[in-house]
Amino acid sequence: MNRVPIVFPIRFASGTQAVQTTTRELGSTGVYVRCLTPPEVGARLRMRLYLPGAPFDVELSAVVAEPVKGTSEGGFWADFVDLRPTEQARIDDLLRQKTRAPLSTPIGAVVLQPAPDDARTFPRYSARFAVRFANVQDFVLQYAANISAGGVFVETNEPPPMDSVMRVSMELPGGGAPVEAKAVVVHRVTPEQGRQRNTPAGVGVQFVDADDKFRERIDLAISTILGT
Repeated sequence: MNRVPIVFPIRFASGTQAVQTTTRELGSTGVYVRCLTPPEVGARLRMRLYLPGAPFDVELSAVVAEPVKGTSEGGFWADFVDLRPTEQARIDDLLRQKTRAPLSTPIGAVVLQPAPDDARTFPRYSARFAVRFANVQDFVLQYAANISAGGVFVETNEPPPMDSVMRVSMELPGGGAPVEAKAVVVHRVTPEQGRQRNTPAGVGVQFVDADDKFRERIDLAISTILGT
């Protein structure tokens, strides 16, 4: 089975627990889900795939096939179960589009290294708002430069290492209290690289292990930016 590197928001639920997170790869019969604490192998999941450019989400069932080892952010591969023809067609169509399309620019608007996360799906919107992030204890105030449905680019002269897992607290456009989530560093621009390419130093992070309220706030923020 071919797996295509692709990032989009995804929700999965097992029992009474529901998690809003993001993907890393998609295949015609399964998906790689970023998750810091993966469900047990064999667990049955209800999934909602927020596929790009679609008027409605794909809802389906899946089974945890294997945990993903050797990565700090964690994750698991889930096999789809009993896909309906319409769901299969939507997934296959997206895979064909991503296979034909060239790699897009990663978070931060500079291609520094090839990586699976270059294959972004949702557009990024320029926006400046306060972001506090921490990978140990104290939150450090920084500012976002852009945001998408799956992540944000944070300007900082001290970018954390690739694959670092951190907590983020964001004062999103649209008002309301700051929202928190966990995130993993998927793109990194050092001050030196930024000077060479005339771009801000910072990190692109991908949201993981959030809740439904967080997803609603991200959608509201993007709608506010677009004025819709």
